[in-house]
Amino acid sequence: MTRSRYFHRAGIHAVLFLLLSSVPIATAAPLPGGTLDPTTIPKYVLPLVIPPVMDNNGTANNYDIAVRQFRQQILPGGIWNELEFTTANFPATTVWSYGPAADPTPAVAPDPGSQFNYPAYTIETTSNTPVNVRWINDLKDPKTGNFLPHLLPIDQTLHWANPPMLCIDGARQTDCRGFIPEQYMGPVPIVTHVHGSHVDPHSDGYPEAWWLPAANNIPSGYATKGRLFDDSTGANPGTLGYANFLYRNDQPATTLWYHDHSLGMTRSNVYAGPAGFWLIRGGTFDGAGGGGILPGPAPVAGQTVVDLNVTPGIRKTIREIPIVIQDRSFNADGSLFYPSTRAFFEGVAPRQLQIRFIPSAASDISPIWNPEAFFNVMVVNGVAWPKLEVAPALYRFRFLNGCNSRFLWLKFDNNAITAWQIGAEQGFLPAPVNMNALNLDGSGDGTGQLLIALAERADVIVDFSALADGTEVELLNIGPDEPFGGGIPGVDFVSADPGTTGKVMKFVVNAALDGASTTDPSGATPATDPAILSLNAEAALGGSTNTRQVSLNEAVSEKVCVNVLANGSIKQIASVKPGPAFEADCAAAGGAAFGPREALLGTVNLADPSAPVGIPLMWTDMSGVSNTVTVFKVDGTEVMVNVTENPTQGDTEQWEIHNFTEDAHPIHLHLVRFQVVNREGGGGIRAPEPWEAGYKDTVIAYPGEVTRVKATFDIAGLYVWHCHIVEHEDNEMMRPYVVSPPASP
Repeated sequence: MTRSRYFHRAGIHAVLFLLLSSVPIATAAPLPGGTLDPTTIPKYVLPLVIPPVMDNNGTANNYDIAVRQFRQQILPGGIWNELEFTTANFPATTVWSYGPAADPTPAVAPDPGSQFNYPAYTIETTSNTPVNVRWINDLKDPKTGNFLPHLLPIDQTLHWANPPMLCIDGARQTDCRGFIPEQYMGPVPIVTHVHGSHVDPHSDGYPEAWWLPAANNIPSGYATKGRLFDDSTGANPGTLGYANFLYRNDQPATTLWYHDHSLGMTRSNVYAGPAGFWLIRGGTFDGAGGGGILPGPAPVAGQTVVDLNVTPGIRKTIREIPIVIQDRSFNADGSLFYPSTRAFFEGVAPRQLQIRFIPSAASDISPIWNPEAFFNVMVVNGVAWPKLEVAPALYRFRFLNGCNSRFLWLKFDNNAITAWQIGAEQGFLPAPVNMNALNLDGSGDGTGQLLIALAERADVIVDFSALADGTEVELLNIGPDEPFGGGIPGVDFVSADPGTTGKVMKFVVNAALDGASTTDPSGATPATDPAILSLNAEAALGGSTNTRQVSLNEAVSEKVCVNVLANGSIKQIASVKPGPAFEADCAAAGGAAFGPREALLGTVNLADPSAPVGIPLMWTDMSGVSNTVTVFKVDGTEVMVNVTENPTQGDTEQWEIHNFTEDAHPIHLHLVRFQVVNREGGGGIRAPEPWEAGYKDTVIAYPGEVTRVKATFDIAGLYVWHCHIVEHEDNEMMRPYVVSPPASP
């Protein structure tokens, strides 16, 4: 169940805390969320949907891609019944996703007549070949042209895009903290970010660069674009419902992905569906060295969801498959569930959370935002608990953790298959890593395992060749159903519910699929054994020119003091008032400061190097260090941005990330490709994990440790760095940074 951090902080109500945190346990109750009981959904009856490649209708490297609303059969029923995969009859789910603007909107996806699908079709690109995309916000009714409201609850009391321009400080501007406690029902902002792209700032998907759909009924007084709206042409006024982005694509072959990045609402926009793979192929660092062959082929443009999953002649040849894993919850009508009250995180009924919320002067707690959110159905490539028939052969899977808050600890339940990780977020590792040999969970059972944080990717070769025809293999999730702080499953935390979120998908060996592997459908040229595979990896970075100290922090309320009543309700102690002694006064009254209020990035006070102290900073905060205010030009207009991280273009910096929180955080830096240097904690300094030896763009920063990464900042402009637990980044755990041009000689 969801565990309130309040109990961590308060140190009270100890019996309940111990019940929630004891390990190990034999079984677990399904997570709450939605009116659809996850245990009623049949598992392993739907096929794993292999994401097709987006066909841009013959226009090379130029795309018009829209975000639209449609229904999709994520649960058993509908098209899956027609194709005789199942006889269950669950409703379709309304989602958003990307597709070519010229394509029709499907009545219900997957639809062979439309490329709109969740997840979106894969964008295939070539290294060093630029790509132009017109990203279109088409979240409007196709009949009336009126905007469509959000599918999910949007908290207007966060620092968010705020098209109504109603700020809590009285200002009339976008991109500010609002004061309206009700859910936002207006037109939806979007801005697409290609995660991991080496890109100019105008096309990075900056959170304040959003735009609204070109709808007929945008309310009077609403802004149609964010404060820093920009596009690659420099001529877009921001009223057209789209932005033109240009991607350099000047980076090695790798697995990227694209998703929405709107300020203060990324969690809700991405949960609604719009995300897809962006693959870069070719160039010096693609493929295997020494004549080696990677498993293939992969899908190509022109194939549909139905072709790839039903047509035998196509299906049996595919050996390279992107796999995105997400947790979701549903209502009985098939709709997506996302919590509309903070009570969800606290694990109590809304009536039991008896506290004041913003905009009350007696509160600094947002009413809808949840610090983390864990859901009860595992959705893989847009279907619930799928299965994949595989040949007894080598497969290449590009895994992506697309969850909102959940770290995934994946484990194959059969040690006769071997998993070799060959790449991370930004290209190949120096050599394949045998994930069976690492014994990550300490069980000694020899199974292949992968620990994947939010937004991390793992390029993995899985060898099914030792398995007999008909063998079934489950891919399990032994990570927790709660915030992850490191450690060993069953020892340091309770693994996910074994009946629901502890199961991901199933592989079934089908010998009839053999004889069609790699680039030769006859099977005469099989993929190379990963044990002897040579990879075309890049050389390591050189030395750094600067070391920068940054921090991860968590804040509790400075206004809301609570205690727990005998019936489990959490009640605000009204007599405790804000002030410099708030926490002490609260404790004296028998309570504790409610929290977490928000998570924050920041700098570090190293006055005493043996006891560093985090300096938490909000999105717009300044600090007492140099380079706090930068005047930056967008379309020739000067804007002021408060930054504490301001590398000079061309510099290679080492960032030392101090985690002062209780949880692990996946930290993502836009623009750069970095290397993990080491980690330092109570046990001294330790080297990167074997699967972190290549280039990355997201790294796990563990609690109580310093995580060191090194990157070259080579494009001048405005970017962001943030935690990729999207609930965190939406409430202050994100900061702008500026790469400044070198000083003139």
